[in-house]
Amino acid sequence: MRRQIKKQYQKRNQMKRKNIRQFTFLLCGIVLLAIVSTKYFFRIDLTAEKRYTLSAETKKVLSQLDAPLYVNVFLDGDLPAQFRKFRNSIREMLDDFKLYSGNRIFVYFFDPSDAASAQEREERYAMLYESGIQGIAFQKNNKDGSLSQQIIFPGAIISYKDRQLTVNLLKNSTMLSTEAAINVSLEALEYELIKVVNSLSTDSIGTIALTTGRGELRRAEIEDLGNELSSFYSLEFQTINGQLDALDRYKAVIIARPCEPFDEKDKFIIDRYIMRGGKVLWLIDGVQVNTDSLSSEMRMTIALSNELNLEDQLFTYGVRVNHNVVQDFMSNVIAVTTDASSQLMPARWLYYPLVTPSQNHVITRNLSPVWLRYASEIDTVGRDGNIRKTVLLQTSELSRVRGVPLMISLNEVQQPIHPQQFNSPHRITAVLLEGSFPSVYRNRNARNLFPELQERQAERSSETKMIVVADGDIARNDVRNTPNGIMASNPLGFDRFTRETFANRDFLVNAINYLTDDAELMKLRNREFKLRLLDRQKVANEQLKWQIINIVLPMLLLITGGIAYNRHRKYRYGR
Repeated sequence: MRRQIKKQYQKRNQMKRKNIRQFTFLLCGIVLLAIVSTKYFFRIDLTAEKRYTLSAETKKVLSQLDAPLYVNVFLDGDLPAQFRKFRNSIREMLDDFKLYSGNRIFVYFFDPSDAASAQEREERYAMLYESGIQGIAFQKNNKDGSLSQQIIFPGAIISYKDRQLTVNLLKNSTMLSTEAAINVSLEALEYELIKVVNSLSTDSIGTIALTTGRGELRRAEIEDLGNELSSFYSLEFQTINGQLDALDRYKAVIIARPCEPFDEKDKFIIDRYIMRGGKVLWLIDGVQVNTDSLSSEMRMTIALSNELNLEDQLFTYGVRVNHNVVQDFMSNVIAVTTDASSQLMPARWLYYPLVTPSQNHVITRNLSPVWLRYASEIDTVGRDGNIRKTVLLQTSELSRVRGVPLMISLNEVQQPIHPQQFNSPHRITAVLLEGSFPSVYRNRNARNLFPELQERQAERSSETKMIVVADGDIARNDVRNTPNGIMASNPLGFDRFTRETFANRDFLVNAINYLTDDAELMKLRNREFKLRLLDRQKVANEQLKWQIINIVLPMLLLITGGIAYNRHRKYRYGR
């Protein structure tokens, strides 16, 4: 008996020492793992879309930061459920940014509505609006059952060294539900953030020319686009005026709504720039429309061909901007006065098409509709295998084309619209051209234009690209007269009657980024996350079932496991 007790005692001591050794090894392993994890980290992304994996280009940009970068996000506080998820996703991505930057990124979340007084809150709102962050109004359900308006600002201000930029993180559109808009924003989140970080951390930026001298958009009319592009590029207004080297030093050239014909010297200079690999964004009106006549007592105007002497040049590059006007059933409004009242009322205006961006290219992917005014149709011409053509913008299925000269009257808003009359679907209004372009002057003696020209005229360009848009007003913001002169009155793409902002600015900025070879970052816009929404009807019908599965079943499994474990112990040690 005494020997048996001694044996059991020794056995318990052995088990005790074994348990102590196991605990010690486990504790040492955890400590060692904690020490290693402070120096090295890794992530395993099990999602099908790899939504939690940063791109190699993003990691490269973050690793090159050599000073603190501060990110102030104005999305916090008592948010609707969808925006709490959006805020958490922003926080998670910025945490990843911080890790790959070597902890050089400092992130702060603020609630602009958390103010001591209503006046202070309004001042904060005004400051955010002035900085470029767009607010969104929502109806909020209060605890007492009443409704109140809540304004949220899904944007951020990013600062690095002595520079600061603003980024709007929500791709909002009336065409999308809140869930869809947030999903689209999550797809573009990495691109929107790293684009700003890359711009702030890059010491040398390219220079872009906005041509003048041919009746192009005035500085005030293109001010909003210029302000947006100036965050990433140095902008200069340049008059070609027969200067052979006028465009040589520019990374890209924007020709924005010229109204006067180009002479052969300026055409040759543009062609020479393209032959050397230059990029051009052509914003060309196929017709001229005097909109001032519409607002006069006559309430009518005439659309005429816009003769720019560029037809042969663009035809050589592979496109033709037709002298016509596209009308679309999907269109924006114009303000008109009725016979019964002098008050301005919005009415559908078929000459303001809301064109659909292609979802198959990084420039236009996930963009909301783009607002055009008196746009023309583009034809792709020629069969040059060295030129690749991609449609970027086109009209809807219910569109038509009208030739010029064309009488346009505001009385058209009172005429009934018959969908069957819109039988020319998907008219092209913007196209991307990539490849090696033939020179317009390949079979002509350029020394007749420039006797001092020494180099041999190139017959074909190096690999380059250009974008042609058949509407110059795509880049025009509203203006107003002030004591200090003409100034921009509304952001580009903003309609003061519908209070909606269309994707004009995003489209043009993406177009310039693509032309200037920012290709690696642009690839991030191709990311696609599947929107996995709950079936609301199924949730309502099976609510009790899933509550039992998620709440009661885990408790039953825990209780069953505890009973089984205790019985196993009694069976094992009770012998």
